[in-house]
Amino acid sequence: SGIQLASSSTSILANEEIASGLKSGTLSPTKLAYQSAAPLPMDGTFDASNQNSEPIMETWEVLAVNKFNSDRKRMSILVRSPPELGGIPMLLCKGADSSMLDPKICENGAALVQDETSSFRTSSSSGAAEENWEAANMLGIQAHLGDFASEGLRTLVLGIRILSEPECSAWLVKYNAAAGSIKNRDEKLKDVALEIETKLHIVGATAIEDKLQDGVPDTIHKLAQAGIKLWVLTGDKRETAIEIGYSTKVLTSQMHLTQLADGAPLRVRAQMAMEFIRLTKTGKLPQYQYSNLDVTDSGTKVLLNSIGKTINSFTSAFSRSFRLLFHQYIKAFFRMCFCGKAYENGGEDPAVLKIRKEIEEAENQLDDKERMKQVRKLADQIIQEYLQTPEGKFESRRHSKRNLSSNSPEMEVEETVDEKVANITQNKLPRVFSRMWSAKAAVETRRASGLMEQNDRRTLSLVRATSERIESNNGIIDPDILSIQSFLTGKQTENSFDKKKRTIYESIFAVDKDVRHGRLLKHVKDTKLSQIEGALMALSSSMRETDGQRALVVEGAALEHFLGDPLLEEMVFSVASNCNAVIACRVSPKQKALLVKLVRNFIKPEPVTLAIGDGANDVGMIQEAQIGIGISGLEGQQAVNASDFSIAQFRFLLPLLLVHGRWDFRRMSIVILFSFYKNCCMAGCLIIYSARCAYSGTTVFDIWVLSMLNFVAGIPILFLGIFDRDLEKDYVLNHPEVYMSGLRNEYMKLRIFLRWVFITFVHILSIYFLSAPSMADGGT
Repeated sequence: SGIQLASSSTSILANEEIASGLKSGTLSPTKLAYQSAAPLPMDGTFDASNQNSEPIMETWEVLAVNKFNSDRKRMSILVRSPPELGGIPMLLCKGADSSMLDPKICENGAALVQDETSSFRTSSSSGAAEENWEAANMLGIQAHLGDFASEGLRTLVLGIRILSEPECSAWLVKYNAAAGSIKNRDEKLKDVALEIETKLHIVGATAIEDKLQDGVPDTIHKLAQAGIKLWVLTGDKRETAIEIGYSTKVLTSQMHLTQLADGAPLRVRAQMAMEFIRLTKTGKLPQYQYSNLDVTDSGTKVLLNSIGKTINSFTSAFSRSFRLLFHQYIKAFFRMCFCGKAYENGGEDPAVLKIRKEIEEAENQLDDKERMKQVRKLADQIIQEYLQTPEGKFESRRHSKRNLSSNSPEMEVEETVDEKVANITQNKLPRVFSRMWSAKAAVETRRASGLMEQNDRRTLSLVRATSERIESNNGIIDPDILSIQSFLTGKQTENSFDKKKRTIYESIFAVDKDVRHGRLLKHVKDTKLSQIEGALMALSSSMRETDGQRALVVEGAALEHFLGDPLLEEMVFSVASNCNAVIACRVSPKQKALLVKLVRNFIKPEPVTLAIGDGANDVGMIQEAQIGIGISGLEGQQAVNASDFSIAQFRFLLPLLLVHGRWDFRRMSIVILFSFYKNCCMAGCLIIYSARCAYSGTTVFDIWVLSMLNFVAGIPILFLGIFDRDLEKDYVLNHPEVYMSGLRNEYMKLRIFLRWVFITFVHILSIYFLSAPSMADGGT
C-alpha cells in the first residue's frame, strides 16, 4: 500500500549522494539538517522562481503503522520513499512533548533535562558547531512549546528516524509476528513499537487552536453556580489545560490554585500532604483533626454502630458466599455438562476471581476512624521525611531568610536563577513554567561564549519574554500552617450559635438541616462572631488563601505516585473533594476511567458522576460514570455510541441538566409520593372499616369504585408527572442556584416523606369519619 503526495518542489532526497548517505548511515539527519538549513532573508521574502509550476507526484510505500497507545502517548508510521528518492526506509513519528522529548526517545533529549550549559562546546570544529546548532534548535523547540501552551494551543512534536535495510527488515519480522499473534497482541505490538521509536531526530513542533464551541464558558460558569463540581480530564499539557481552564471559566481569578506536577515521588507526595494538612487545620476536613479522631463515642453510640456493622458484614459475607458457590460449583457444573470443560486452559471464572478479591478487601478493611487516623499520620510522616531532604532543608532556610527580610526592611535577600527554579510554586498560577528558566540559562551561556548566531536571537528574545513572567513562591511546605492549632469544628462549635435567632418557619418547615438547627452565619452569637472576625484578621496571607473557592491541577504522571495505596488515594481525593474544580492533565484514556471510578469509591457521600466527551479517548470515562453524555461532532461517533445521551453542542448540557433534569427529578419525586398517598388513602379506609364489620372482608366502597380509583386518581398524577413546572425555564437558567435543591435531595428527604405520611393519615380519618354517618342508615 502507498500514499500519493503532490510536491510543489524537488525533494532533497533526489540528490543521490544524500540519499545513499542516509541509507548507508554515513550521513546523519542532524548533520544533514545543519548543512542544509538556511533561514529566510532579513526582509522575510521567499523566492519562488525555482518552484515547479506543476506538482510532482510521489508514491510513498507504507510498511507498518504503530497505532496510538495511552502508555506511549505517540504514534508512528514506517514508510519507504519512492525509488526516485532513494527508496529509503524511515520512521515518521508524532506525539506529546512529554514522550517525544524523552532522552530515551530522541537523540538530543539529554540537553533538556541535564545542565544545559554543558551541552555547548566552545571549540570551533565542525562537530562542535553541529552539536551547538542542534542544541540551540532543541531549546528553541522547547521555548516555542511553552509559549504555545501558555496561549492555550494544542501542541505536537514531530520526529523522524532513518533506518538501514537490515534494521528495517529485522524489525518488520518482529512486527508481523506481533500483528499475527492471537494472545497478548496489543502488548506485543506495544513492545515492538517501543523498540523502533528510539533515536528520533526531532524535526519540529506544531500548534493548533482547539476553538471552543459557542456558549462553553457561560455553560461551565452556570454549572458551577448550580453547585456541580467540575473535573476536567484531558491529555493536554499542564500549561494548555490551565489556559483552557481560565478561558472556559472552569478556573477563576478568585480561586486558590494548587498545581501538582510530576517530579520526585517524595516531593509530589509532600506537596499533596501539605495541602491535606492545610485543609485539615483550617476546618475544611474536620474529620481528620486529632481533636475529632481522639474523641471517644458514648456507649450507646458504640453499641448501635457495632450492631449496624455486624449486620452489614453478615449480609455482605452471605452475599459473597452465595455468589462464590454459584459461580465456582453450580455454573462450572453446567459448563462441564454442556461444553465439556469449565474454562479454556484450566483457567478460573473471572467472576470467581472478582469475588475472591472482594473477600480479600473486606478482610483488610479498617474501621473508618482508624483508617482516618492512619491517613493523618501518614501525611505528617511524609512532610517530616521531606523536611529531612536537602530540598526540604533549603526551603526551611529560605523561609527563615524571608522572615528576617520581613522583619528588617533594609535587608534584601536576592535569589539566583537556580533558586528561582527550585522555588517554583505549586500553589499559585505561573504565567509560564519552569522549563523556560532552563532554556534561558542555556541560551544566555551560548551568547556569553560567543556562539550566538543571528538565527538564535529570536529564540533568546522569546525565552526571555516568557521567563520574566515567572513569579517567586512560598515553597511546598508552609511552616505557618504546621505551627497553628486546628480550627474548632464539630461538637466544639455547638455553643457558637444562638438558637433564639431562629424563626418559627425555619425551625418547623425548613428542609435544610443547617437552617432548621440554626447553624447559619446569621445565627452565630455576637460574641463568637467578633472572635472569629478577629482571628481571621490575625491570620497570615497564606492562611487567608485557604478560604473561598479552590482548584486543583494535577498531572497524570504525578497521580501514579498515589494510585495503588488506599491511604494515599484517600488523601488525594479528600483534597480533591474540597475543590470547586479539578483539572487532571496529561492523563491517558485508562487513567480517565480510573479517576471516575476512584471518585465514586472515595468521595463520601457517593456522588452521582456524569462524564461528557466527544472522542474515542473518552469512551472509558463515559462508560465508567453513572451518566454518560457524548457530543457528536468532528471527533467521530465513538463517544456517542458509548453514551446514555447524545447532544450536538456542549452548551446544550445546560438545559439538559438544570432545566429538564431538575424538572424530571421533582416530577418523579411527586409521582412516587402521590402514588403512595393515593394507595394508602384507599387501603386506610378499608382497614378502619374492617373493624366495624368484624373483619369479614366486606368493603366500604362498591367494587366498581375500587376498580376505577386507580384510573381516576391516576389522572392528576399523570399530568403532574408530565407537565408540572414549579419554575419556568428562563428563571432556572438565570438563577442556576435553584438546582442545588436536587443535589441536597430536598424533594425526597425523610422530613418531606413524614409530611406526606401525616397528610395521608389526616385524609384517611377525614374521608372515613365524615362519610360514615351518611352511610350509617344504609344510604338512599
